[in-house]
Amino acid sequence: MPPAFRPHLLVVDDEAPIREALATALGVDYVVHTATTGKEACAVLRAHPIAAIILDAVLGEEHGLNLVEQFRALSSAKILVLTGYGTEELAIRAIRERVDDYLKKPVDLHALHAALEELLVPGGWGANPAVRARRYLDEHLAKPFRARALARQLGVSEGHLRRLFRHAYGKTPRQYLAEARLRRAQELLRSTGLGVDRIAREAGWTSVPTFIRYFRRFYRMTPSRFRASLPTKT
Repeated sequence: MPPAFRPHLLVVDDEAPIREALATALGVDYVVHTATTGKEACAVLRAHPIAAIILDAVLGEEHGLNLVEQFRALSSAKILVLTGYGTEELAIRAIRERVDDYLKKPVDLHALHAALEELLVPGGWGANPAVRARRYLDEHLAKPFRARALARQLGVSEGHLRRLFRHAYGKTPRQYLAEARLRRAQELLRSTGLGVDRIAREAGWTSVPTFIRYFRRFYRMTPSRFRASLPTKT
């Protein structure tokens, strides 16, 4: 699509690899601008018709959510915040700051595209059961997953929800939930001294052997080996 017809996005993140990866991934459908600080972001908002801002919750010494009020004063752009796994308090604060949506890191590009389409396309993903299902799964990682019950709750058949979800996110709801639980477990391994059994339960796994098997498949090592590989805190 010619640049004149593509919405403008602003990616605000202090990590160059993330900025570059998002700019590359989104550049086909959007005109992407980037900024590393609040000051740079405000300059971009003054100069360009930004439709949506992808904002990292933590920008070095700046807190991304502290910038929301400044951005709102300069632009009517939708604001999508990226928060880290294991930082539920950031997600809660993002909601209180009235941002338009949030995704957890590491960000899934299918989820990001779907979230942007929901925010920017009239009648797009707003009523899509896949988006509502993703939000439900993110908010209820530790709850037992029953695909049929979730589909019924969203007013669609189980097969239709699976097709919509795969189209939006590139995987089934069950696969998405398993990966989200694994990332939550990885964060707990990094940030707590909890035992593997407790971490498995906290992340929503009812079977520790199943958790270990999936973790090994996803990360190419066991949870214990992953923890042992972490730098020693001084």
